[in-house]
Order: sequence, then structure tokens, then C-alpha cells
Amino acid sequence: MGGRGLGPGGDERLYRGALSRRAMRVGITGATGFIGAALIPALARDHHDLVLVDDRSGPVRVEYRSWPALNADYASESALRALSDCDAVLHLGAVSGVMVCANDPAGTARTNVEGTRLLVENCRARRIGLAFASSLAVVGSPERLPVTEATPAAPTHEYARQKAEGERLVSAPGRDGLAPTAVLRMSNVYGSYLAEGKTFGKGNVLTLFLAQAREGRLLVNAPGTQRRDFVHIDDVVAHWEAVLRWLRGKSSTPTAATFNVASGEAHSVLEIAEMVREAWAGTHPRDPPLRIDVVPNPRAGIELVDPEFVVSRIETERELGVMCRHHVDEFLRTSMVA
Repeated sequence: MGGRGLGPGGDERLYRGALSRRAMRVGITGATGFIGAALIPALARDHHDLVLVDDRSGPVRVEYRSWPALNADYASESALRALSDCDAVLHLGAVSGVMVCANDPAGTARTNVEGTRLLVENCRARRIGLAFASSLAVVGSPERLPVTEATPAAPTHEYARQKAEGERLVSAPGRDGLAPTAVLRMSNVYGSYLAEGKTFGKGNVLTLFLAQAREGRLLVNAPGTQRRDFVHIDDVVAHWEAVLRWLRGKSSTPTAATFNVASGEAHSVLEIAEMVREAWAGTHPRDPPLRIDVVPNPRAGIELVDPEFVVSRIETERELGVMCRHHVDEFLRTSMVA
């Protein structure tokens, strides 16, 4: 609204009243991580009062001068105390990564499962709405495609098992009608953003191939036909903003829901490599074509290979009213120019 046309007195009071009804006290765990930190400025622009928590153990660390985060494990007494008077908590804190969890299942479960249980208990006791950052990895190798919001969790590796248990824990207060809860099953996030004068990006096959293109050779993990859904960080932020509005709207009639934070745009690794090669040829016409070599997969036996994998987001769009606006081919073309 920006305050245009508002004079002193009643109109201004109505405007401030509208802001107060819209604004919430919002807790974010994993607040200095890649997704949590991308979300902070968007929520601040909507005048939400932010309670930020992160133990700074993740691979990405984004520190805002204007929005400092409590340096603590999200399940610690100090963090739970700080989050106790929130209207909603967005739970993005975790030890993430397939290989990290495979190599230390007990240690990562203490954070991802036991820590989430403590956070859920804290929110449940106070009827605080809660949204959980899960992963589409929980669906494993589903019997039916496309993957929908109703596809059951069938995890096949430790990281997915921990996320699936987190989904179960977080959904319980919503199913019991005590507080609204949402599970956000996120696909492969890509893209970058500026924070405090620095660029922060997400490491995945897209950024890996962009870096390898400068060496003239793209290395595709075998067999290369494995398909992934890719979603841009800006679209991810839009989904989390929409989920916060959803939690507020469900406060009087608590329920549990699962949303697919995915673009519906699935590509195999080989297809991505071909897209990178094409984009590179368009921006470097004098260079020789990029080589594409299939190499042994370091995650063979852990990473599932499903050449037909695709995600539906029909219910997510219906419930949240948000769509994805970014596409992989556009990202690759602009990245090549940059």
C-alpha cells in the first residue's frame, strides 16, 4: 500500500491496524542457511517480527546486520524459549545431505529427529503453527507418477528417513487439531541472491556443470538418465511466504497439509548437460563444443535412478495460490552471459 493517500487520523489508524493484523511474530530455525536467509528480507518487508535461530554449523552462513540470529541449536533451551512466543515457526534448521547422513546416521538423527521432536513439543504445548522443510527424497521410488502432495513417504536412505520422521512429528499437532502444520517437500533448489554485498548460491548439478563448462568437459554421474525437479530460490521463498499466510488462515481451524515446492519441470542429468552445452555454444561460438562424459556415480546404491520422475503441484497451487516463475533454461542462458 505504501501509505499513499493516507492522511492523519482515522485513515492512518486503519492502515496501521491492517498492518498489525497482517504481521506476525515468526520464528525461523536455520536462519543463516541458504533458504532461511533468503526468506528473511521478504518477511521483514511484510513487517513481521522475526525470531531467528541458527547454530552456524551448515555449509552456508549468511549474516545480516539488521537481523541478527541467536547463535544456538534450535532445540536448545535458549532457542526454544526464544521461539515460545511466536505465532508461527518455520523450521528450516537441519543437518542436510545424503552422504552426511549416511556417514553419521546417529549424530545427524540427534539433530534432525530428536531436535525436531523437542521443537514440535514446544510448539504443540503453545499451539504455535509450524512449517517443516522436508525433501522430495522422502518419496523414494514411488509406485505411481507423478509425485503428488498425497504420495506417501517411502524413504530409501538415511537422509530421507530422517526427513520422513520429521514430517510425521511435525504433522501430528495439525492432525490432532491443536495447531496448523505444514510440510514443504522441496525439490532441487538452484539460483543465488545478494546479501550484505555478497552473492550466495546453491551447489547442485547446475552450478557444477556451469563451473565445469569453463574447463571444456561436463562429468555426468552414471547412468545420467536419473531425473530431478529443479526449483529456483525465488520461487522457494514465494512458497514459504504463502505457507506462512496459510498457517495464519488455518489458526482457527488447525489442520495438517503437505505441499510440493517443486516447479514440475523435471530433467535428467544428461538433459541438463545438453542444455549447458547448447547455452555455452550460444555464448562462446568460437570455442570447441563441450565434451559430455559419463563417469562412475559416487552415490551409486544410495541415489535412486528413475528416468520417469515428475512432480505434480496441483494441490499446492490450489491451496497456496503460488506458481513458479523461473525456468532452468533461462537460468543457464543468463548464467552463461554473466
